[in-house]
Amino acid sequence: MIGSVGGAPGLATALMKEKTAMQDVEVAVVKKGQDLEKAKGESALKLIDSASGSLGSGRIDVRV
Repeated sequence: MIGSVGGAPGLATALMKEKTAMQDVEVAVVKKGQDLEKAKGESALKLIDSASGSLGSGRIDVRV
C-alpha cells in the first residue's frame, strides 16, 4: 500500500507535463496562424502600395 502511494505523485507529474506540452503545442499553432495572417496583411499592403504608386494620383483605379 505504501508503494502505491509513492506512484501517485509520479503519475500526477507525468500528467502535468503532458498537459503543459499540449498547451505549448496549442500556443505554437496560434502563433503560426498569427504569423501567417501578418504576412498576408503585409503582402496586401505591398500590393496596394504598388498599385497606387503606378497611378501617380495616390488612388487605385477600380473601374474595369
